Amino acid sequence: MLQMNLLAALTGTCAAVLTWVFISMSKGIQGIFYGDSFIQNSLVDSENEWKIIFIPALGGLVAGLIIEYWSKDAKGAGVPLVMEAVAFKQARLSAKKAIAKFFAAAACIGTGMSLGRVGPMVVISSTVGSEVGQRTGKTVDETRTLVGCGAAGAITAAFNAPLGGVLFAIELILAELRTRSFIPIVVAAVIATTVGRGLTGDVAAFDSIPKYPLGSPTEYPLYIILGLVTGLAAAGFIKLLNWVETNIEKIDIIPIPFRTCLGGLCVGVIALSFPHVLGNGFGVTSDLISLDYDEGGNMDLGNSFPVNLDMASGITSLLIFVISIMLLKIIATSVSIGSGGSGGIFTPSLFIGAALGAALGLVLNDMGMVDHPGAFALVGMAAFVASTTRATLTAIVL
Repeated sequence: MLQMNLLAALTGTCAAVLTWVFISMSKGIQGIFYGDSFIQNSLVDSENEWKIIFIPALGGLVAGLIIEYWSKDAKGAGVPLVMEAVAFKQARLSAKKAIAKFFAAAACIGTGMSLGRVGPMVVISSTVGSEVGQRTGKTVDETRTLVGCGAAGAITAAFNAPLGGVLFAIELILAELRTRSFIPIVVAAVIATTVGRGLTGDVAAFDSIPKYPLGSPTEYPLYIILGLVTGLAAAGFIKLLNWVETNIEKIDIIPIPFRTCLGGLCVGVIALSFPHVLGNGFGVTSDLISLDYDEGGNMDLGNSFPVNLDMASGITSLLIFVISIMLLKIIATSVSIGSGGSGGIFTPSLFIGAALGAALGLVLNDMGMVDHPGAFALVGMAAFVASTTRATLTAIVL
């Protein structure tokens, strides 16, 4: 057990460092084209805004070339590959495929394709666990545990949430809870937390969420309604993703690099009017779950919403805007994944769920039934991710 814990610590350390490198690389690519923000940058509302159309297409082309000539498995989300390896392939993951995933996903996400970082980070870090297990002669069960350690380390470092990392590994990757697996995973998460905080500081992924009080017990049935609506929306989203991906793959006359390039071009066209769909949408999600009234009784819109929204007419303009970016994010993500782009759907799902919850919260707030629409965005975010990933506890904790 001591040796396993030491290997788990090594895996957690590598996972945290690689996660930091991957995030830094994708942000660096973003910085080259957009600066610090996909929404508030020098291209938006300028005479050069037409360039936004072609930046995601460039990223798609680069990723498509990597997928075509390096590894076909570099496309898509990646977490299912890890789950499949753990369940059916003796926890064997290819370092070649993980490296290809690293660069392809960084190109897609950094240039603004509507994809998330979680999937690629989990693949990269889980592969480290697989390599450690194989190279040290561990059994298949022990190697599976080390793969889980890598996944836990990636989630922990990305969200600064060690408990979330542990639950992610247990719920999704290993799909079981055993003492001999649990302890090494906890060790990996703790080490990843220490290393991650050393690299980026002790900052929560969503560090500006207000402390929402429960207005009244009568709100509980409203949250149940939100859960039902979110579950149906998540099921529809997954079906749409599969439908788009299946039908695009049928067009095999078009080479993969051109498919991913066209997918990026579609995202760029949407982003010309709504740059909110670009990238993983973390900033927009943060503003959605913080949607509340300030001390003066005015809606605090954060940095992601247009300054020219007509709030004098009530919530109508804001509601239309929130619903619009939600629907467009669904389309952009479906096209990004369906065309063969490399990246995950975890953080886009956070965006979509938060927008859906915010929309319902705004309607109920306008009817005088709830006080804090941002609370519904927060619950909707967790519910949507839980529905799309089937990792309920992870969604709650993160």
